[in-house]
Amino acid sequence: MPLPARTARIALVSAVAAATALGPAPALATGPSPASSPAAAAAVPAYTLTSADTRMNKALTSRATVARFGSRFSGTVYDSVSNKLIWSKNGNTALMPASTAKLVTAHNALTVFGPTTRFATQVRAGARPDQVIVLGSGDPSLTSADLDRLAVTTAATLRTAGVTSARVYADDDVFPTPSLAPGWKASYVPDSITPVRGLVRDQRDVSDTGADVGRYFRDRLKARGIATVTYVGRANVASGAAALATSYGAPLSDIVSRMLLTSDNEIAEALHKMVSRKQGSSTSWTGARAAQSKVLTGQGLAATALYDGSGLSRSDRLSSLQLARFVDRGLNPAFSRLAPMRSAASMPTAGRTGTLAARYSRFTTAPSSCAAGKVWAKTGTLSDVVSVAGYTVAKDGRVKVFAFVVNGKQSSLTLKKNVDMLAATVNGCY
Repeated sequence: MPLPARTARIALVSAVAAATALGPAPALATGPSPASSPAAAAAVPAYTLTSADTRMNKALTSRATVARFGSRFSGTVYDSVSNKLIWSKNGNTALMPASTAKLVTAHNALTVFGPTTRFATQVRAGARPDQVIVLGSGDPSLTSADLDRLAVTTAATLRTAGVTSARVYADDDVFPTPSLAPGWKASYVPDSITPVRGLVRDQRDVSDTGADVGRYFRDRLKARGIATVTYVGRANVASGAAALATSYGAPLSDIVSRMLLTSDNEIAEALHKMVSRKQGSSTSWTGARAAQSKVLTGQGLAATALYDGSGLSRSDRLSSLQLARFVDRGLNPAFSRLAPMRSAASMPTAGRTGTLAARYSRFTTAPSSCAAGKVWAKTGTLSDVVSVAGYTVAKDGRVKVFAFVVNGKQSSLTLKKNVDMLAATVNGCY
């Protein structure tokens, strides 16, 4: 059950004090999200707009102009505890969200698996004593060090069995052969995303990450004392094949944090497909989309149209209201699995970290610089898309959730700074 409104407000006051003193994103306590039950929503007292809300509303109306943002704009701001809509302009208009769609992917992965889940990569026995198969689970956190540890154990097992040579295979069939998602431009691969396969180490940007893993494992087996080792190619693990070694990757919370903070497309698509597999669907684009919709429906959330997990698809459509609801759901402590979505380790901090860092010239100059360190948000950018969805503590000491999406204008630094200006307006510092 969501926290009662009074408890939420008390927790919020403490969080705001901590944020002011220490700087990180507050561990926010909020009331029901827009998709919460009617009974829970009824427990929240009627909300009267504060003077900060009134000022914000007036300022956003005067600043969110067609001259700045064009005619394809969607914006939403509401008070997180009460879910009172503070301001909206085309809030229900669905536009290309770009990478803010990763909020949906984060929500689904954390909901289905939980933040502590670690994905396993195994070495399984082949049909002959000298055959070993590296079996991928899709884990995007697999590292070279993990593979080296797998090689140590595998080499010891082979030596114990008297095997002095090995033939290495890779099994990355957990995902289908990479293809363009609906709505992807051909130029996106490899410019914006490496072909996503079920085996990848260190998130390396190579065209065949499965073969890269197989060859690296071959080399590590040699280094660990197996005299003759060759990488043969791909092969499927037989049902019931013995596990020679197992490695578990990073917790899902860490994987999601990296995806959101750096807007990692490969991680997003891997998680998108892994959610589908967990739901019993195929990991094709069609299957993954169906599983995505199934999770959202089960959680009382909606997305107008999503065809991938990264937001690269030009067929994706989300409204600012839908995006704001995902942010708000992440802030709600009743949904404990979503805790990474309300962490400064995951959500870029204005002018400080991730895709909102100063090196990208975000929140570094007036009028948005006053909100540096006070706004936490996921960004999105395509050639003609700029979007941002996040939260801030406004001048009335209350958490405001917001989302702004612009389509049809070149994603210039000027446009990004104008969107940052809107976030600073929600914070109330401008």
